[in-house]
Amino acid sequence: MIKIKSFRRRILLALLGIGLLPSLALLALGTLAVRETVSSIGTAGAWGSAAESGQRLLTLLDSLGPPDPALVEAARAHQEALSRSLRFSQMVSFLGARFRALLPVGLALLAGLIAVLAFWAARQLSRGFSRPIAQLVEWTERIGRGEPLPPPGPADERGVEEFARLREALRTMSEKIEEGRAQAVQAAKLRSWTEMARRVAHELKNPLTPMQLAAMSLQRLDDPAAREAGQVLAEEIRRLDEMARAFAQFGKMPEGPPAPVDLVELLEGLARQHGGPGAGVEVRVEGQPPPVVGHLDALERTFRNLLVNALEAAGPGGRVEVRLWEDRGSVYTEIRDSGPGIPPEYLDQIWEPDFSTKRRGTGLGLALVRQTVQVHRGRVEARNHPAGGAVFLVALPAQAGPGLPWTS
Repeated sequence: MIKIKSFRRRILLALLGIGLLPSLALLALGTLAVRETVSSIGTAGAWGSAAESGQRLLTLLDSLGPPDPALVEAARAHQEALSRSLRFSQMVSFLGARFRALLPVGLALLAGLIAVLAFWAARQLSRGFSRPIAQLVEWTERIGRGEPLPPPGPADERGVEEFARLREALRTMSEKIEEGRAQAVQAAKLRSWTEMARRVAHELKNPLTPMQLAAMSLQRLDDPAAREAGQVLAEEIRRLDEMARAFAQFGKMPEGPPAPVDLVELLEGLARQHGGPGAGVEVRVEGQPPPVVGHLDALERTFRNLLVNALEAAGPGGRVEVRLWEDRGSVYTEIRDSGPGIPPEYLDQIWEPDFSTKRRGTGLGLALVRQTVQVHRGRVEARNHPAGGAVFLVALPAQAGPGLPWTS
């Protein structure tokens, strides 16, 4: 089995080799130089020969008879100087011998100290190099497990620039992967709900025609109770038919080519249709919003659904305000009601196909709204207004020349 060394261990060994081997080599060369120097300056042989030659000179002068006193004095002074030098040379030689004997021990201690310092420095540097790598490895493992990454902090402003860029790239990748996972889950749920909705729509439509004929037959009878039962049955059949249509539309893309749609005209028409007695609908247009490119029928169903929901939330005597404006190439439509608002715990659930707060709702209304807006490459958001009531915001791309946003 192949053993793989860690990055930190490799860096530690490399730095230890770089710092320790040259130091030991220089220490060995310096030791050899010191030993040679001590040996050369501590040798007493030359000084001893010079002292012996001086002694022979004095003996020779004594044997020749009475010499010149000045010459004898000079010879004696020379002999004393040589004697002092000889004693000093012997002392240096003695100390040099002891120094040479202790030099290996000192060399070993100094080498050990250098090794310890080199190991400490290499360890600190290897930690500094390997810590960002270990952090990035731990981040990749978090991404693999689907866990969130730590938010940016003061530590990101220190260290190597390349590691900081890697951390930022991993954060961006994690966000994109999380978005992709959410989109994949949403797409899977949409496929399952679309298939189920089509089956439900098919099962609902089959018995509606004979039921409608039976309701019409009851309404033609002379018995008032039978006619009332026929009216109730007809009303329930209409509700089932609307439900079947909603199920049939879910997950179905708009048909036909897209065309320019004037949202101002569309919303003013819906306000006239649904803003009856006791229901105040005000449409405010800021500037001159351009038309959007889309499918008129699908957009009309979308805004009718939002407007009807707002009127139901506002209740009798309530107010609904519709505001349109254009900003940075998008047309924004805000629908605000004066109702009680949306419970905060429901704000993220109202777009799900299986969620409804209405007793007789299908739960597909807002899901169809979001689906239609996304098909038109827009976005829809819901929130509560600080002054009360719910606010739905729809942003759609404005018409930009002959090209269509989702066909290019």
